[in-house]
Amino acid sequence: MIAGIDYSGRIAALGGGVGKFQVGDLVFGRLDGPSSRGTLGQFVKPSLTGCVALPEGVDPDVAATLGTSGGCAYQCIVGRAKAGDKVFINGGSGGLGTFLIQIAKTIGCEVTTTCSTANVEFCKSLGADEVIDYKTQDVIAVLKSKGLVFNLCVDNAGEPTSLYPESEHFLLPGALFLQVGGPMSFGSIRTIFARRFLPGFITGGKRPFEFYHMHNDAEHYAQLAQWVKEGKVKPVIDSVLEFKDAPKAYEKLRSVRTRGKIVVHVTDRD
Repeated sequence: MIAGIDYSGRIAALGGGVGKFQVGDLVFGRLDGPSSRGTLGQFVKPSLTGCVALPEGVDPDVAATLGTSGGCAYQCIVGRAKAGDKVFINGGSGGLGTFLIQIAKTIGCEVTTTCSTANVEFCKSLGADEVIDYKTQDVIAVLKSKGLVFNLCVDNAGEPTSLYPESEHFLLPGALFLQVGGPMSFGSIRTIFARRFLPGFITGGKRPFEFYHMHNDAEHYAQLAQWVKEGKVKPVIDSVLEFKDAPKAYEKLRSVRTRGKIVVHVTDRD
């Protein structure tokens, strides 16, 4: 199976009944479903829910970063938080975290996030109001010291593992703990299952818990692209590689040391 979910490029051909696009249009998006792959191939066949026209002035390389991380971040924040809310994002410097911070700030939230020492100023540059350095600070102790102030927690890291059980000390009553990333070992999957389906007195958590799975939505992608055009959201690109160097992209991803997204050119840009 060919790897890759996100894409941007030109329409080469259209199926029957597709009237919103024309051959040659620049589009971007994400292939549907967890088993859908193939954007490291020359041609893909996206659905209409995962394909959006590229606004004039938005670079195709930038648009190629929006599908999974941008779409997931949008769905984690928009509709779950509102202007004036305090949002805690655990893990702010990676591909998803950089979008989470910027989207939360775009809709008017106050953002606290975590990252390593090397990325503290980087996360502040994205708009984070407060950054907790997990290398030098006890994340849970810092959060507890604030009291019950947060309206939403998006856990994009999965560590510290006690974050959810301790969330009753920093999340407001009824506020959601949203797990959207982290290690996918057998033990972590079992823990997520328990938190989702077993009562809090068994799992140790007293706040609503959800493990989030994103879905394609053309309206969400269109809004993201508009924010990019307006400069409200600036996708962070760690590196741009040519097709022959695609294996290096996966080596870098496995290192867990990327800042933002990695873009691979499958064909020459025109």
